[in-house]
Amino acid sequence: MTASGRFQSWLRWITALLSVVLLVTSAEPASAWGWGRMGSMETGSAVDPLAPTAPSGRLQEVAPPGAVQQLQTALAAHHPQLQLTSPADGKVLQPNQQTLVLQVSDWPLAQDPEFGLGAHVALQIDDQPPLRFSEAEGGRLRIQLPALTAGSHRFTAYAAMPWGEAVKTPGASLQWRFDQLQGLEGTQPAPDAPWLAMVSPSDLGGGEPLFLDWLIWNAPLQNLREGDARWRLRISVNGDSFLVDRQESLWIKGGGSGPGRVQMELLDGVGEPMSPVFNNQLRPIAHQPGSRPIWMQSRLSDAQIARLLGDVVKSDESPDPELESGAEPATEPATEPATEPATEPQVVQEPVALEKPLDEPMNEPMEEAMEEAIEGPAEEVLPPEATAAETPTSADARPEEVPQEDTPQEDTPPSAESAPAPAPQQEAPQAAPSSSLGGSARELLNADGTQR
Repeated sequence: MTASGRFQSWLRWITALLSVVLLVTSAEPASAWGWGRMGSMETGSAVDPLAPTAPSGRLQEVAPPGAVQQLQTALAAHHPQLQLTSPADGKVLQPNQQTLVLQVSDWPLAQDPEFGLGAHVALQIDDQPPLRFSEAEGGRLRIQLPALTAGSHRFTAYAAMPWGEAVKTPGASLQWRFDQLQGLEGTQPAPDAPWLAMVSPSDLGGGEPLFLDWLIWNAPLQNLREGDARWRLRISVNGDSFLVDRQESLWIKGGGSGPGRVQMELLDGVGEPMSPVFNNQLRPIAHQPGSRPIWMQSRLSDAQIARLLGDVVKSDESPDPELESGAEPATEPATEPATEPATEPQVVQEPVALEKPLDEPMNEPMEEAMEEAIEGPAEEVLPPEATAAETPTSADARPEEVPQEDTPQEDTPPSAESAPAPAPQQEAPQAAPSSSLGGSARELLNADGTQR
């Protein structure tokens, strides 16, 4: 290799080495950055990011109530989607344009007369508390907007749980802006700047545990790697503060059951306020004495969950009339036939009627025989001693000649089986003529007392 070739080779190596040195010396350590124009951190600062902190002191994070967990499981199968139908985003509204239309899908809007608000849609204007809606026609939610002041306004709409929590799945919330009469610059965050929507505490609160929720629009991704903090949210409950770095709702205990206050401040990665005009909000804690909301209970029945999902009218109320109407005809025929046939057969008057016809045919021949006997010698009829002496003998001889009593039983029906019982009563009149009559009058009678 010639001297010029070696020189060119060394020159290339030196150039490459200088390039590496320049790159290494110009590199800076990783640090948390603000949001472009909205950030207060200067480029190249080496301040460590602010670490999140858990609630401490009087505050303690707790698990949601059991009923809330049940409703979360029941609503997890839904994937709500919201779309702005009219007016269009960024439109200038006139005084007569106060109707907002949202398209809602896959979200069971419900309002129970006893249990209160179920799953619903919430609308927030600027930093005002949410307005809640639970009725839609064909998936179209028509909202009559309240009176808006002249100027620019920002809107947030989201699918909400019965306790007011915003569903944070993609498509379940949206934000847009309207101008009343005309827009005013500087009164709203820049279109791509982050801003805070304070969801809870709200009018749905019911004491402890206290529910806290929020939405941060245009929030950059973070927590993808260590040290990439881009934002923090400082939450203060009655003066006790803690920091969070995720958009996840919290249940806090220790704030007290009486009136109180909650403040939320959006900060950059090192704890500096981010546009406090829009991102520093204070809201009172609603204190509602009396009964607690149903979702604050430890457990809900299947029927209660169904009513909060809006499908209880068809599932619970319709079977009741059917059960009541089916029970009435089942009891009526069971009682009537049991009483009527029991009383009728007990009153048996037919045997009484049968005794009379048995006596009548037996008395007619006796009367004829008595008349014939009277025409005979009177001395044979008058002595009573003879009748008294002869009656026992006739009574002893009569049972041998009375097997004919079985014959009427063949012709009588089963219901008249009790009729032969009066037969012994007829033996007395039969014995009288047999003992007192003699001669030709005795021969005119058969053994059973009938006339020959």
